[in-house]
Amino acid sequence: MKMAANSTTEKTASTSAARKITTYDLVIGILAIFSLIILIPLYFGKLPSSDAAVLITLEDVLCIVFLFDFFRSLRLAPKKWSYFLKGGGWLDLLGSVPISAFAIFRVARLFRVVRLLRKLTGDQLRHIFTRRLAQSTLLFTLVVALLLVFTISWGVLLAEQYAPHANILTYHQAVWWAFVTITTVGYGDYYPVTPVGQFLAVILMFFGLGIIGVLSSYLATTFISLQRRRSERREGENEKDEDDDDDDSSSRDAELAAIREELAALRKLFEERYQAR
Repeated sequence: MKMAANSTTEKTASTSAARKITTYDLVIGILAIFSLIILIPLYFGKLPSSDAAVLITLEDVLCIVFLFDFFRSLRLAPKKWSYFLKGGGWLDLLGSVPISAFAIFRVARLFRVVRLLRKLTGDQLRHIFTRRLAQSTLLFTLVVALLLVFTISWGVLLAEQYAPHANILTYHQAVWWAFVTITTVGYGDYYPVTPVGQFLAVILMFFGLGIIGVLSSYLATTFISLQRRRSERREGENEKDEDDDDDDSSSRDAELAAIREELAALRKLFEERYQAR
């Protein structure tokens, strides 16, 4: 009995811990790692101005996401000053500022990811993904697609920029090609000519088809859920109407019974008076 109680307690604690870790937290962790990766070529590499502009724009977008995450964490924190001063909130705020001098503070998010991964178990991950399977799958697919675009485009640029007859010569062109490829549009204005570049293109093509499948599945699941909610709402309204009809019928039966009793009493009274005469 005691062992069973301990097992139940551990399971409850595990579920409670899993509820504190959401798909959103995992996505923020992945973006934090990615933001540190793009800082390496941006601040330690010698990039052309067009390539640096792409990475700076991406960094600014990530800073906006991290700033939103800071205000969200601050709003959800039970003790806001405790989160800001002792929970590393001030590090999150400084790391969200799009200034190169503050980029080092983003390492704090990396420690948060490490703590997050240390808390996770297989059961917790399974609980996170099965709780909202469609939304989790869509969110993770979009985030991985975004990371794949910027990483594979870098690999294609390294493979193509010195090849003869190559037309992908800048990171800006590589990112544009990657977006066009993963969305299965395929304008054809830029294309890889090396075996490595073509292999990476195949990976993007297959992943693009997977995105279409996930998006279609998500829309179908959402539509079915809406239809199910509408059906349940209608069934609830019908049951309520039936209950109201039953209540009305019962009240009518009670009124009729009361009228019959009154008529019977009047009849008895008339009979007694008639017999008295």
